[in-house]
Order: sequence, then C-alpha cells, then structure tokens
Amino acid sequence: MSVIIVGMNNKGYLRQCLESLWAAGLRSRFEVIATDNGSTDGSQAMLAENFPEVRLLQNETNVGLSRASNQGLAVARGRHLLLLNDDTIVNAASLDAMVEFMDLHPGVAAVGGRLLNGDGSFQAGYERFPTLIDEFCIASGLSRLGWGGCSAGEHDTEPKPVDWLGSACLLLSREALADAGLLDEEFFIYGDEVDLQYRFKKRGWQVYYLPQTYTIHFGGKSMNRWRRRRMVYRGKMLFYRKNYGQWRTAALRVMLGVLSLAKVVVWAAGLAVPKFQSRARQELRSNFEVVRLCGRLV
Repeated sequence: MSVIIVGMNNKGYLRQCLESLWAAGLRSRFEVIATDNGSTDGSQAMLAENFPEVRLLQNETNVGLSRASNQGLAVARGRHLLLLNDDTIVNAASLDAMVEFMDLHPGVAAVGGRLLNGDGSFQAGYERFPTLIDEFCIASGLSRLGWGGCSAGEHDTEPKPVDWLGSACLLLSREALADAGLLDEEFFIYGDEVDLQYRFKKRGWQVYYLPQTYTIHFGGKSMNRWRRRRMVYRGKMLFYRKNYGQWRTAALRVMLGVLSLAKVVVWAAGLAVPKFQSRARQELRSNFEVVRLCGRLV
C-alpha cells in the first residue's frame, strides 16, 4: 500500500499522523509519500529527523491539493493507494479492513469509513452527488436544521455502495485510477474527490462506505472558515461546469450569488453592533468574494 499525504505548514499534525501510522501495526507493507506544498514551519526537517523512511516530494509553493496528490500518486508503487490528510490519526483495524474489502471486491474503486472528530463524535460519512436543492439547503443554512445536504452514515452498520466519500482517508484501487484518470488539477482544493468518484461511477466502478472503519480527522487546519468558503464554492462551480452542463451551472451561480448578496445585507447591519463588528467584516469580505466568483468564470 502507498500512503500519499499532502502537507503545508502543519508540522505538529503531520508528525502525529505519521506516528499513528507506524504505531498501527498494519498487516500490509506500506510506503509513505509526503508532498510538501512550500512549508516554512520546519516540516521537512522534522520528516528527515524522525521519519527518514518517508519519501518527500518538495514543491516551492502551494500548488494545490489535487496536483500535490497527483505527484504522490504518480510515483507510488503500491497495489492500493491511500489518500490521507495530514491532520488525521489512523488505526490498523480500519486500514486492514479497507484493504481486505477492496481485495475481495475487484469492482470497487474507492473505500472509506467514518470520519470522527477529535473527541470521537461523528463528523462525516458519505454523501450523494450534489443537487441544486442540496446546495440551496447548505448555502442558506437550512441543512443545519436537518433539511438536505447533510452527511449520512452515522447510524449505518453494514457496508454499502455510495456516491462519494471524503478524501481525508480514502483508499483507491490502482486499476480504477488508471481507468478513470488522476485527480483533476483544475480543482485547487475541494471538489476534486467528488469529481474523481463521479468519473468512477460513470465508468462502472463502485464506491463503498465501511461504517465499521474510522479515522480521527481534526479538519480545518490549513485555512480559516472565510477563505475556505470561497474555495468550497469554487469547487462546487467547477464540478457543475464539468459534469452537469451549462444550465444547472448557471442556476447554481445565480443561487449562490443571490444568497451571498442577502448575507452581505445581513452582515452590513451587523457592523452597527460592536461585538459583531470583527466577524461582520470577515463575513462581508468573504461573501463579496463569493459574489464576484459567481459572476465570472472560475
């Protein structure tokens, strides 16, 4: 198995992730390929000192998650290919079960399990391919009330075929990847894993969720929520443009643009309240960026 980890200025979490990987006691032999996107926090020295077995691929700047992942996938030698976030903690029982499941089911392109927060609570399972209704519920905040757009899998007990899984800990079949192609590098970050699994499905491969497996995923350590919003929306628009055609893409742009303008109005009022002023400025800047994004090609 080849483990591909992309990192940038996340030295502490990267070290913790690698320690868990070597402490797990995996049945399968594995190699680790770390692609660094221009870290300046000493990540490279930490790897050389504590994990000399890791093969380091160094980028001078942040080239994006999809391109950096592809760099690792291109040199990987394993029969199974594991995309693993640097802010995760893994365990042997789960990784071994994922490898075994894929070996027993040759038509499966990707396998993943539960993602848990640091306190052990459920974070994410699987998702269906996006719909305009789901996007509206997420962007409007209705999903927080249980209306559409929510991650499923918290209460599942048996393996099941699903549309797509997050790439924080995602095991890929080398054969399926050779058939469908690598990650699309136009996705800088967010949306690349959805697009890849959409291509798997179009070519007749299956994606499976294994609820008995899990990975601790701390999440959100590479950028703040406001910058992340723009990148997430960019990924959504790219996915629609590439896979859903011009009319649904136009509808998504209009919907996200209108909702973001409405948020601009709300947060503009928030500037008048002293305790909300700092957040209001961030929200205004973030939502203006989304409006501009919706009005031009990405």
